[in-house]
Amino acid sequence: MVYDDLTDNEWALVEALFHMSRIPNERRGRPRVDARGVVNGVLWALASGGGWATLSARFPSPPTCRRRFEEWLADGTIAELLRRLRTSGRDVPLRGPIGAAVVKKKPVVPAIQERRSGAFWITPETLRAPVAAD
Repeated sequence: MVYDDLTDNEWALVEALFHMSRIPNERRGRPRVDARGVVNGVLWALASGGGWATLSARFPSPPTCRRRFEEWLADGTIAELLRRLRTSGRDVPLRGPIGAAVVKKKPVVPAIQERRSGAFWITPETLRAPVAAD
Protein backbone atom coordinates (compact mmCIF):
# COMPACT_ATOMS: atom_id res chain seq x y z
CA MET A 1 0.00 0.00 0.00
CA VAL A 2 1.25 3.45 -0.87
CA TYR A 3 1.17 5.81 2.08
CA ASP A 4 2.05 9.51 1.93
CA ASP A 5 3.79 11.02 4.92
CA LEU A 6 2.29 14.04 6.62
CA THR A 7 2.72 17.26 4.68
CA ASP A 8 4.24 20.29 6.38
CA ASN A 9 0.76 21.84 6.75
CA GLU A 10 -0.65 18.65 8.32
CA TRP A 11 2.32 18.41 10.66
CA ALA A 12 1.78 22.03 11.72
CA LEU A 13 -1.78 21.07 12.77
CA VAL A 14 -0.69 18.19 14.97
CA GLU A 15 2.83 19.11 16.08
CA ALA A 16 1.66 20.64 19.37
CA LEU A 17 0.31 17.23 20.43
CA PHE A 18 3.82 15.81 20.41
CA HIS A 19 5.77 18.74 21.82
CA MET A 20 8.16 17.55 24.48
CA SER A 21 10.35 19.77 26.61
CA ARG A 22 13.99 19.40 25.74
CA ILE A 23 15.87 16.92 27.84
CA PRO A 24 19.17 18.20 29.23
CA ASN A 25 22.32 16.97 27.51
CA GLU A 26 23.46 15.23 30.70
CA ARG A 27 20.95 12.47 30.03
CA ARG A 28 22.53 9.17 29.09
CA GLY A 29 21.37 6.71 26.50
CA ARG A 30 20.09 7.16 23.00
CA PRO A 31 18.60 10.46 21.97
CA ARG A 32 14.80 10.49 21.65
CA VAL A 33 13.60 9.75 18.12
CA ASP A 34 11.91 12.63 16.28
CA ALA A 35 8.14 12.54 16.84
CA ARG A 36 7.29 13.28 13.19
CA GLY A 37 8.95 10.07 11.98
CA VAL A 38 7.16 8.04 14.65
CA VAL A 39 3.80 9.64 13.82
CA ASN A 40 4.31 8.77 10.14
CA GLY A 41 5.19 5.18 11.12
CA VAL A 42 2.10 4.88 13.32
CA LEU A 43 -0.15 6.34 10.61
CA TRP A 44 1.35 3.94 8.06
CA ALA A 45 0.60 1.00 10.37
CA LEU A 46 -2.98 2.21 10.91
CA ALA A 47 -3.60 2.79 7.21
CA SER A 48 -1.92 -0.36 5.88
CA GLY A 49 -3.23 -2.82 8.43
CA GLY A 50 0.24 -4.38 8.60
CA GLY A 51 1.79 -5.35 11.88
CA TRP A 52 4.65 -3.54 13.54
CA ALA A 53 7.11 -6.10 12.14
CA THR A 54 6.24 -5.01 8.58
CA LEU A 55 7.08 -1.37 9.25
CA SER A 56 9.33 0.03 6.53
CA ALA A 57 12.96 0.84 7.35
CA ARG A 58 12.33 4.50 6.48
CA PHE A 59 10.44 4.85 9.77
CA PRO A 60 11.93 4.59 13.27
CA SER A 61 12.21 1.08 14.73
CA PRO A 62 9.04 -0.97 15.17
CA PRO A 63 9.45 -1.21 18.97
CA THR A 64 9.76 2.59 19.20
CA CYS A 65 6.67 3.16 17.06
CA ARG A 66 4.67 0.54 18.95
CA ARG A 67 5.65 1.88 22.38
CA ARG A 68 4.76 5.47 21.47
CA PHE A 69 1.52 4.31 19.81
CA GLU A 70 0.51 2.57 23.04
CA GLU A 71 1.40 5.67 25.10
CA TRP A 72 -0.49 7.97 22.75
CA LEU A 73 -3.49 5.64 22.57
CA ALA A 74 -3.70 5.47 26.35
CA ASP A 75 -3.58 9.24 26.86
CA GLY A 76 -5.95 10.11 23.97
CA THR A 77 -3.32 11.64 21.68
CA ILE A 78 -4.11 9.24 18.81
CA ALA A 79 -7.81 10.14 18.87
CA GLU A 80 -6.98 13.85 18.79
CA LEU A 81 -4.43 13.31 16.00
CA LEU A 82 -7.01 11.55 13.84
CA ARG A 83 -9.63 14.21 14.59
CA ARG A 84 -7.29 17.03 13.56
CA LEU A 85 -6.25 15.23 10.38
CA ARG A 86 -9.92 14.66 9.45
CA THR A 87 -10.61 18.40 9.80
CA SER A 88 -7.80 19.09 7.34
CA GLY A 89 -9.31 16.66 4.82
CA ARG A 90 -7.09 13.64 5.43
CA ASP A 91 -8.91 10.50 6.49
CA VAL A 92 -6.73 7.72 7.86
CA PRO A 93 -8.36 4.31 7.39
CA LEU A 94 -8.11 2.08 10.46
CA ARG A 95 -7.18 -1.39 9.26
CA GLY A 96 -5.89 -4.53 10.89
CA PRO A 97 -5.32 -5.22 14.58
CA ILE A 98 -3.57 -1.89 15.18
CA GLY A 99 -6.52 0.03 13.78
CA ALA A 100 -8.91 -2.16 15.77
CA ALA A 101 -7.16 -1.04 18.97
CA VAL A 102 -8.04 2.57 18.13
CA VAL A 103 -11.67 1.74 17.36
CA LYS A 104 -12.07 -0.01 20.72
CA LYS A 105 -10.89 3.20 22.44
CA LYS A 106 -9.39 1.03 25.12
CA PRO A 107 -5.86 1.61 26.35
CA VAL A 108 -3.39 -0.92 25.02
CA VAL A 109 -1.47 -2.66 27.79
CA PRO A 110 2.15 -3.35 26.84
CA ALA A 111 2.70 -7.07 26.41
CA ILE A 112 5.46 -7.37 28.96
CA GLN A 113 5.45 -10.47 31.06
CA GLU A 114 6.13 -9.70 34.70
CA ARG A 115 6.36 -11.76 37.82
CA ARG A 116 5.00 -10.29 41.01
CA SER A 117 4.27 -12.29 44.14
CA GLY A 118 4.38 -15.54 42.18
CA ALA A 119 1.66 -14.50 39.74
CA PHE A 120 2.38 -14.44 36.02
CA TRP A 121 0.54 -12.06 33.74
CA ILE A 122 0.76 -10.31 30.40
CA THR A 123 -2.36 -8.20 30.75
CA PRO A 124 -4.73 -7.89 33.71
CA GLU A 125 -7.21 -10.10 31.84
CA THR A 126 -4.67 -12.95 31.66
CA LEU A 127 -3.70 -12.98 35.32
CA ARG A 128 -2.88 -16.51 36.40
CA ALA A 129 -2.07 -17.73 39.87
CA PRO A 130 1.12 -19.76 40.22
CA VAL A 131 0.78 -23.51 39.87
CA ALA A 132 1.52 -25.37 43.08
CA ALA A 133 4.41 -27.80 42.80
CA ASP A 134 3.50 -31.34 43.86
